Amino acid sequence: MSGAKIALFFGAGAEIAYGLPSGGKFALDLFRTPVEEDKAEFRRQLENVDGTSNYATKWLPNGYLKKRVHVFGKGDFEGIVASSLEYRREDILTYLELFDRHAAKLLERWVLDEETVRSRYHEEIGADIGDISYGQVIKLNNRLAESVRLFESDFFSAMLKTLEASPDHRKLQQTVRAILELLVGACGQRLVSRLNEELFEAAPDQLSVFDDLSGIFSLDYRNVGQTGLEIVIEQPPVPVTAESDLADIMTGLGRAVLEDVYAKVIDYQALIDSHFRYLYNPKAHWAKFTRISIFLHTVRRYISTNNDIDAGKLAVGPGFYHDLITLSEVASIHAIGTTNYNSYVEQVIGGSSLPPVPVYHLNGSVNEYYDPYCNHISTNEELNGQAGTAGHITVPFLFTQSGVKPLTSITMSRRYVELYDKFKQSDAICIIGYAFNGDDGHINGLFRSLAVEGKPIMIYHYGTENELVLKKEYQTKLRLPAPDNLHIFTIDGARKTKGSIWWERALQETMLIPAT
Repeated sequence: MSGAKIALFFGAGAEIAYGLPSGGKFALDLFRTPVEEDKAEFRRQLENVDGTSNYATKWLPNGYLKKRVHVFGKGDFEGIVASSLEYRREDILTYLELFDRHAAKLLERWVLDEETVRSRYHEEIGADIGDISYGQVIKLNNRLAESVRLFESDFFSAMLKTLEASPDHRKLQQTVRAILELLVGACGQRLVSRLNEELFEAAPDQLSVFDDLSGIFSLDYRNVGQTGLEIVIEQPPVPVTAESDLADIMTGLGRAVLEDVYAKVIDYQALIDSHFRYLYNPKAHWAKFTRISIFLHTVRRYISTNNDIDAGKLAVGPGFYHDLITLSEVASIHAIGTTNYNSYVEQVIGGSSLPPVPVYHLNGSVNEYYDPYCNHISTNEELNGQAGTAGHITVPFLFTQSGVKPLTSITMSRRYVELYDKFKQSDAICIIGYAFNGDDGHINGLFRSLAVEGKPIMIYHYGTENELVLKKEYQTKLRLPAPDNLHIFTIDGARKTKGSIWWERALQETMLIPAT
């Protein structure tokens, strides 16, 4: 073993190889998950509260046992769509501009391959996908966008041609409408934002009356984006085979596209943020208090009972966590940080010959509960597996997509400081499967400080993009004045970069281990 000390940080992408969903699919699945069991758990905790305590009489509302408990539902879709269009509109438009690329990528792992879809299209339409384009016959209003490449797309044009041939196919019509809603909604949100920001191109600074007229335009989110969200959350996929009608095949492919785009751009941060503050004041808004409490129980149950995990790979690999075993033969693993809620990395380390490594869960974990009344974190073991037994309502300690992070707890503050100190003591920090999203600014700031102080930050990016271009992108994400201490390595599905296992090339190029 060399003297190099390596610290690691894992995001959701590091666990995809073990069968877990990406962060976006995880978000969609949360809103699909039935909540009856979690409502029952919340009711159980309410019944354990001592009705004569100060907690019940001063903190909870009167008649709390008889009050209705509320959960997130279809009525909240509008807020999710509004937030997604407002904050991710450019991502939506970029996705739709590259519609064919995304469709082809989805067909690599869909129930039908691209060749079969093209063959079935030719059989029923009498032309090949790509022969017919609607780019010259459909024009979006210039005020919304000067040019839209979606209608030039081979696959979207194929969907439109199929709909033209099957005009009464309701599901295909609904799917095409959902895609168009996303396009119009994203373009419309961009126009509305521009109008609100530039109502007056010039006005004297001394006259604030002009500022009072800002923000007067808005979109009707009931008609843009909700159709697609309802399709991917509420409607199960329609089974298709090579013998299915072309309209059914195109409906299925369109649904897969919708699920993919929503998984990439869904933003429910505003929804969570508008509820999170009421964890600390249930009297102020009981409905929001119960929604966020039950939602956190749903998140924990979904993670704890996820059936997609590949037990075989988790036991013996391959995967990033198992790669730590070979990494430990040439370097010392000093600490591990993670945004993942489960304890799989601890399981892999504990079942191997690796020495104990401290693991810090910066977004909470399924093994922790939070008492908002006392601002206290407890482990599942401390509660004997029964949350709420102390007479207080406790919720799983999990930071989902949110700008509100309850970091005031001494336990959590200490966790961040300890990990930061471990990172500073390390020779390099390897970051895998972490996207540096805006709602994780509390973590991004940690890496930014380390980079500014001169610590080598090694970021592993899944894909084949130019590493120099990616370096500038990550510099922007981290808001760094210079990218000098960033090292970007593109990796493939086999966790390799330029033919070498991910950690080997990075440590060799930074001269932390000798080249072979």
